[in-house]
Amino acid sequence: MLEFEHIIQVNDLSNDAIAVLSRAQLWRGLVLRAQQPDKFNQSLSCSYKPLSENEFLRTTSAGESSFYERVVLTPQVKIHTGTGDSEQISSESTAEIEEPEPNSLFIRFTYKRELGDSNSEIDIGEHLKSAYVQIDRDAIAMIRVMAENNLFDQAIN
Repeated sequence: MLEFEHIIQVNDLSNDAIAVLSRAQLWRGLVLRAQQPDKFNQSLSCSYKPLSENEFLRTTSAGESSFYERVVLTPQVKIHTGTGDSEQISSESTAEIEEPEPNSLFIRFTYKRELGDSNSEIDIGEHLKSAYVQIDRDAIAMIRVMAENNLFDQAIN
């Protein structure tokens, strides 16, 4: 079982060259990423079915593999994603907004995932950690660009 977390700083209040995102802008971007991960990674295709205002089922396909996940939103705070089907690899992830002081926003990403049995000399866990960090950094960069250019409504279509 891989258990891993990392933090990405969203706003650097000491750097005037980087626009400060509001919590609402960051939240909107994180929700868009949860609902439509294919907007952030072109090798994916995705659909989702709302269960309630703050919960939906998501199907994500990559090549010939499909993953079924339940996504639960805690508005303006946290997004939790997890598999519930015993026929697929057990995994869960959380993206939680942290704000240690006003406008100082960070995202804490946590991951738990079965690795399966592998006799390979390649350390799958370390490769997954690197991939998660890079994918999350890219997503935050894209959210920043979308927020700065008011592109959220265009991205939803």
